[in-house]
Amino acid sequence: MNISINPFQQLYFSDDTQTETTFVELFSAEVLQAAIHPVFQGGNVVLSGAQGCGKTMILSLLRPETRIAYWRHGREFPVNKQMRNFISAGVNLTRSRITDIVQVTLYRGDEADEREMPFYFADFFNYWVVEDLIKSVETIGKNPEIFDSIVDLNRINIFVTYVAKQDCWFGALEGVTNIEQLKERIVKRVDFYRRWVNGNLSEEQPADEISQSKTNIGEPIARTAECLRQSGMIKDDVPVLIRVDQIEEMHRAFTERQRRLLLAFRKMLNRAFAARDARVHYRAGTRRYGWNNPDFLGIWGSEARLEKRRDYHLIDMDEELFALGEVKNSIFHRFSIDAFQKRVEYYFRGEVTKLKPKLAKSIFGKHPIAEERLVQLNLNPDDNQIDRALGLDSAADGGTWTDEWRTFFRKLYRSGRAGMLDAVLAAAWGRQTGGARSKRQHRESPPPANAPWRERKWWRKEHLDQAVLQLMTRCQQRFMWWGYNDIRSLSGGNITVFLHICHRIWDSFLKNESSLEPSKRTDLLNGGTIDYNIQAAGILFASNEWFNKLPEEPGGNARKSFVEKLGMRLNDDMMRDLRMSYPGGNGISIALTEFNSEADDVTDLRNSMREAVGYGVLFATEHSSKTKSGGRRIKFYLNPILCPRFQLPEARTKEPYYWKIDELFELMDQARVTLSRARSPRQKPAENLPLFPDSDERKS
Repeated sequence: MNISINPFQQLYFSDDTQTETTFVELFSAEVLQAAIHPVFQGGNVVLSGAQGCGKTMILSLLRPETRIAYWRHGREFPVNKQMRNFISAGVNLTRSRITDIVQVTLYRGDEADEREMPFYFADFFNYWVVEDLIKSVETIGKNPEIFDSIVDLNRINIFVTYVAKQDCWFGALEGVTNIEQLKERIVKRVDFYRRWVNGNLSEEQPADEISQSKTNIGEPIARTAECLRQSGMIKDDVPVLIRVDQIEEMHRAFTERQRRLLLAFRKMLNRAFAARDARVHYRAGTRRYGWNNPDFLGIWGSEARLEKRRDYHLIDMDEELFALGEVKNSIFHRFSIDAFQKRVEYYFRGEVTKLKPKLAKSIFGKHPIAEERLVQLNLNPDDNQIDRALGLDSAADGGTWTDEWRTFFRKLYRSGRAGMLDAVLAAAWGRQTGGARSKRQHRESPPPANAPWRERKWWRKEHLDQAVLQLMTRCQQRFMWWGYNDIRSLSGGNITVFLHICHRIWDSFLKNESSLEPSKRTDLLNGGTIDYNIQAAGILFASNEWFNKLPEEPGGNARKSFVEKLGMRLNDDMMRDLRMSYPGGNGISIALTEFNSEADDVTDLRNSMREAVGYGVLFATEHSSKTKSGGRRIKFYLNPILCPRFQLPEARTKEPYYWKIDELFELMDQARVTLSRARSPRQKPAENLPLFPDSDERKS
């Protein structure tokens, strides 16, 4: 096996200039059918999801170059045959740099810019998409054997005549009589905008021929599609699908002026979606933070907002396809297995004729059971080490246990790793009350013979992760993750996170292998498994790296600071909760009545939390209170990939900590996150609560 190749070195193939040559080999077509089919049907469709979830790769299926690549590779195009006859064109807002127009000015003040610049953005957008639409039509027409002859290039001059006389161009295409002139006129317009945003215009603002012929958003695109049909170049039933990818680019503002202008551009773009023009159908791709803010759905020139189901069909890939949470999800499981397999096959083609199926499970192995996570612990500790491991020392709750209990614990702890875990659970059970209204703890009686911490299976399952965390930390070791299921769980339903973890583990594996004699190396392609220590180290590296990536996005420094305070707080709380009253304490829950308050400061806090969810830093979901009178609540968890850094179990087995919203405000203050409107004195609680209350005093 070649130990110089890491098949996960490159994460984003959708950004590769050689996309078509790698797409066929790496795209998980069968797994993603639930997202693919709506893209090729009627209406506007929005693909929303976290960074790297596969939105751009799905939208790439619309590009004629992708279908040509499938044909050249002798592969079946992964779209239902009844949906393949379409024309598509579009724009990637990141690569096209269309939004760079926010950097220029008309030199008549900000008010004039905010009033008029959105129309220049619309014109730039229109010409860019029409240029791409003509390119797509020509590409499809030149490959009739691939595209079932859905384009008749013999009628292209008729098409040009129809397009040129449309009044939507306001005279910009006057005198155009053939396709070369049409393309030249469109390219010239796009070139003007490129020169403008790069500061290459000799004049300060656009000439009259531009300023007096700006086009309405979407109308030239729809008219071009209509002319394709009227001229006979395409049949009336051939849909024209317009891609608009990476809409989140319209919200990467670094100044207040840019923020206002980009929001105006977004509202202008929404105007095209809201038109619900049957001549074209839009296909949008966006990260969640680019769509889940109500302010981003406004429509230019109207008080209305885009309406879900009416103006667009939303496919939330994080929630609808890949969400793990409390519900078992087989789509992401199959996706990760398939993506892993395809990567290894692609990079090691030629080394083996056929790889073992479900190779990821073979290479990473099974995830450890709770006892196996204790593999680093000393099996022959002295009494003091046991007391410290179980929280019986003076630094915890020493002096409250009888000699009978201590003897019981020490014997149990020394009986092996399963005994160590039993001892931690037994100590937690002993600290808990006897039930009902009793405040008397179990440790006030002798150790029970029936070992309820072992016999009560659900109680035991719910407390295992917290028990391992407390035990490993008190023994000055780290909670470790390894095995395929752990890696999948830490990925949080995001394929890029999964591949990122695989990259770091494989990299650690290669470094270790390079120091070994060839005869002692592990052949992963023929049944070999990566050692658990190497996996654990790679996972921790990936977690720290993901945390350090947070500032890369606008506002990322504040989110990073907040995440750090929250992660440290949750870890501290779970460690000091000796009774294990909150085994689900790796998250927090806020009452919706508090969280949805219309108070200005709460609105800012709510927007900040939603933004963190939109950027994939936090996961959020609504749930019912554990009491009938408690009402609905919303719970927040760190993205699972961040859990190794903060030593938090990623599994969500029980209710999280129930917080008052004031605690969330306090944490924001601790993280020095500035909300636009400060919390007013009258809204503060009458008595300041301690930031880290003792676990026995914490209220739900």
